[in-house]
Amino acid sequence: MASGDIESLHTGEKIIIGGLVVQILFFSVFLVTSVTFHRRAIRYSTARVQQNLYIWQKHLYALYGGSTLILVRSVFRLIEYAQGNDGYIISHEVFLYIFDSVLMLATMVIFAIIHPSEVTALDGGSRGKAVKNVVHVYQMH
Repeated sequence: MASGDIESLHTGEKIIIGGLVVQILFFSVFLVTSVTFHRRAIRYSTARVQQNLYIWQKHLYALYGGSTLILVRSVFRLIEYAQGNDGYIISHEVFLYIFDSVLMLATMVIFAIIHPSEVTALDGGSRGKAVKNVVHVYQMH
């Protein structure tokens, strides 16, 4: 795309659009797999899972929230590239701030507050230490 040739530009746009479609498809499969895992974990849970069910569900809901925000961003990027270099979205900067920056900031905030280290600590990893509310490190019981 950087060569300046119009044919290369169109080829690059098609490659990006194809990559975004593949990303959206695989990310959707990931979300379906996550929901299937969640349902089965509740339905066929062991005593160990039942003991920490709140923690697992909290992290799965954080995963759903972050994944949904990333999926929305990917769809936005697909639409942006599909419209081309003279499209409405690319020519209005406000869409970039809303559908790119704000969504990624929200995703980072979700995972900073509900930090995945709790799940690792439940399995005995990191010597049972987890991060809570961005900066507080505590010992899991």
